Amino acid sequence: MNKYHVLLVATMATLGLSACDNGEEPATDEATTASQSSMMDSLEDASEDAMETIEEAVEEASDSINEVMEDLPENVEEDLSGAADKMMK
Repeated sequence: MNKYHVLLVATMATLGLSACDNGEEPATDEATTASQSSMMDSLEDASEDAMETIEEAVEEASDSINEVMEDLPENVEEDLSGAADKMMK
């Protein structure tokens, strides 16, 4: 599960840094404006993809944890039964 946390933190840091504004006035020529517009569209698409990936990773981790928690009582019961049988022999 730690790798999911690392992925989440790295993605959020990347998205946060890409959203920072440096405070400079934007260039006024049309080529630069068009380039910035397409770059912003690409960043938005990338951030949406990243968020979907994060959501899927969190969902998979949650499902895995739920499976472990469901199997835990059965495993503990089997281990205790095995230990009791060994003690009785």
